[in-house]
Amino acid sequence: MQSGLLITCPENDDATAYLSFYSKFITEEADKRSLRTKVIKDRQLNMKDFSEIMKKIDYKLVVLNGHGAPDSIFGYRQNIIIKLGENDGLLKDRIVYARSCDAGSLLGPECMKGTSGGSFIGYNKPFIFFVDQKWSAKPSNDNVAKLFLEPSNVVPISLIKGNTASESHDNAKKHMLRTMNKLIKLGEEHETPFYLAALWNNYSGQVIYGNGETKL
Repeated sequence: MQSGLLITCPENDDATAYLSFYSKFITEEADKRSLRTKVIKDRQLNMKDFSEIMKKIDYKLVVLNGHGAPDSIFGYRQNIIIKLGENDGLLKDRIVYARSCDAGSLLGPECMKGTSGGSFIGYNKPFIFFVDQKWSAKPSNDNVAKLFLEPSNVVPISLIKGNTASESHDNAKKHMLRTMNKLIKLGEEHETPFYLAALWNNYSGQVIYGNGETKL
């Protein structure tokens, strides 16, 4: 398996548009380190095309952005791209970060059974983030979304920097704790309790399966 990054950016609604925007920071870090990168967008994000790309490009790190379910991850316009029992074997020996709701509850542990070099980091609950609607057309100015999506970026960026899967998982959770502590100290906005609850949801729901010592 080659050292490289394969990342999905469906961008078919507001939520996936934000995930795609924050994915640029991941690919920029990969570029800095001369890591080969393949970004898969839009209509290629269906099971047939995605499976063919995964078979052809055997990059070690896979970042999956999109909506999810306990046994599935979605691509463009609710097309399933990974389904437990159908093509989940494509993930087995890779390092996978699924920024998708619920996929860590069933798909994650099942696709890593029997792996020696693979790892899956994801969420066994819905992945929750808030946005400031006035900046929905310009996510770079949205400081609300940053509270949630910056910590989530820590997982793949830590991996790209050479950390193990377990270290990258821990680094992201530590970042979430620091963000929660800052919000508690500020405690001025009436939305703060909702932000804290969402961050705690993501913190407690982030899980890792497979070989935690694996790295790029």
